Amino acid sequence: MITVNLLPHELRPVKHSATPYVASLAFALAALFLMMSLFVRMQTRIAEARDELEARKTEFAALQDVVERYNELTEQKKELDVKVKIIKEILSDRIIWSEHLHRLASLTPKNIWYRRIRVTWQSFKEQQIKKDARTGNPVLDPRTRQPQMEMITVQRPVLEISGYVIADEQGERQISPLLDKTTEPGSEFAKDFTLLRPRIEDTEYKGFSVRGFTLEYLIEAGA
Repeated sequence: MITVNLLPHELRPVKHSATPYVASLAFALAALFLMMSLFVRMQTRIAEARDELEARKTEFAALQDVVERYNELTEQKKELDVKVKIIKEILSDRIIWSEHLHRLASLTPKNIWYRRIRVTWQSFKEQQIKKDARTGNPVLDPRTRQPQMEMITVQRPVLEISGYVIADEQGERQISPLLDKTTEPGSEFAKDFTLLRPRIEDTEYKGFSVRGFTLEYLIEAGA
């Protein structure tokens, strides 16, 4: 039997191809598969990163004592560096007291004995070039263009010697023999110590008449 379509051509139903629908479905499935693959891959990487983090935490916990010990040693090294610096400064400007005390003993007359020998710090007035507080450069006199001078107070070490003088064979209680020997020009002691001001007084010591004294010597630089 032959079927004849008598409808006009423009009213006839259009037959659509299934190819575009099949292609869209295939693209959607491919995109879904790709996203699933990326999701699985990301989850795998996240799991690996977590495992790595846990491993690092375990290693860090195991090394925590080492880290703390290292920090302690670092602090100790800083403290030792400071002490070494101080020791070097002391050694660079040290006074060899054994030599000076031996020299002082050899200059001391037999009728003199010492009560106390010590080093004190005293204030002295000194003149120095005035410097600009901001730049550190010398301040020049506007008229002469020469550096201005100013008086400042500085601390200097002083050797203080105190003791007593008893009567010698001639019955004299004089401190002058010791003063003469310690201030003799060119002597080793006078080169390193400069007499400032002696203090002398007559007193008693355990019932004996003695002459007490206190001598102060400025310790010269490089002594």
